[in-house]
Amino acid sequence: MKLEKKDVLFVIGVSAVYCSLAAGFSLVSTILPDKMVLTNPIEYGSLSLKEITGHFAWGVVAAIVTLRVRYILLGGFLAVLIDSDHLIGLLHVEGIPRMGHSITFAIVAVVVLMLVFHKNDYRLGAIVGTSILTHVSYDIFSTEYGFPIFTPFVNKIIQFPREDWVLFEIVAIAIIGIVSFVVTRKESIEKSVPTQ
Repeated sequence: MKLEKKDVLFVIGVSAVYCSLAAGFSLVSTILPDKMVLTNPIEYGSLSLKEITGHFAWGVVAAIVTLRVRYILLGGFLAVLIDSDHLIGLLHVEGIPRMGHSITFAIVAVVVLMLVFHKNDYRLGAIVGTSILTHVSYDIFSTEYGFPIFTPFVNKIIQFPREDWVLFEIVAIAIIGIVSFVVTRKESIEKSVPTQ
């Protein structure tokens, strides 16, 4: 497992696009029903060192099954950067909190990032898609949180029992692990086929 310059540039590029998507997606909440006054993320404590390191660790643990440094780092960074959806709270407007913590955002992020970076990079798709799972897992573990999982179709905050953090993390690990196994197997088969 070695980190090269192209890996660093890849991680930075994906992280920047993902961060922008999460922040931009949250702006949609200002036109949805069931809005509420959003809290300032700095006052709320979303930017604490404990939050950042916890999310990063949960993302890294899930992504370690790829055995690739670029994806392990992405797993950590994306699990943190999903909280860019809190930035709309700085505007002191009404909206749906935590818009990036939804299935819809996961789908949008996977599609956009795979189109922008590598259409056939299924490991990237798995890391992006499961970043929501690892993030929510840590949030449930650390404090009692609710999430608008089905927004913008159902704009209600859904609460999860505290012990569900394990389920979210295991599902993330399983998805990344299965995708990595399939991709690695495909790559090894392609390498073993003699070229003519």
